[in-house]
Amino acid sequence: MAHSERHEELVAALALGMPLGADRAELEAHLAEGCAVCESLLVDMREASTALGASAPAVTPPPELRRRILASLGPSRSEGAPAPRASAAAPRGFAGRVLAAAAALLLAVAVLDDAKLRREREDLRSRTADLAGRLRTTETELAQRVLRARVLESEDVQMMMLGGQGPQPGARARVFWSPTARRGVLVASNLSQLPPDKQYELWVFHEGKPVNAGVFDPDAQGRAMFESTDFTQPVAQNFAVTVEPRGGVPAPTGPIVLVGKPA
Repeated sequence: MAHSERHEELVAALALGMPLGADRAELEAHLAEGCAVCESLLVDMREASTALGASAPAVTPPPELRRRILASLGPSRSEGAPAPRASAAAPRGFAGRVLAAAAALLLAVAVLDDAKLRREREDLRSRTADLAGRLRTTETELAQRVLRARVLESEDVQMMMLGGQGPQPGARARVFWSPTARRGVLVASNLSQLPPDKQYELWVFHEGKPVNAGVFDPDAQGRAMFESTDFTQPVAQNFAVTVEPRGGVPAPTGPIVLVGKPA
């Protein structure tokens, strides 16, 4: 039997000693199935109800209450006939029980409202996380479209194939670049995951000298789509990718994992 707010209301009534009638069988069956929420709520409310009943202060009824009760009994009582003596502790005990029951009822309402608010907060967190994930996906797709519009759709776009080298012979990549825009896009696959302190760094060769074109990280499947920084020279003679310290270095120091030549 699936948990619902109705079960929490029945738990509150049970803890306060209220008759449940036909609903008792439903609640007992629900508790027998092992509902952790209702079991915990029942324990908390019983403890709170007991504590409130034990700590309720004794209350002395006002004199006006006695006069009103005597008046309701008729002229013989209101004119001074002796009334049955009652222990002073009885009204006080009754008033205390009334106050304790009222306080327990207020506590039950507060506990139920708090449980409802907790569920609403959890639901809101879940929806927020889902929306954040969708936003990241949308931002990634938008960034890829911007890359294609900026470089891949240029009239003078060129392409170079890069093959795996050294420790990663299975790596593959293509570099698309525009001499006019002086920017390029690297699309790679089969790249290995690197330690946290390492990154892949793209190099553009001009007149035999490597120029830093930026660092990037592949995704969990070893794929990467990376837009380079501005090329210092419009003519690119070759490209290479090396493994370098995170953040990049001015000149290559690590192993070459991808290298190519203009087609």
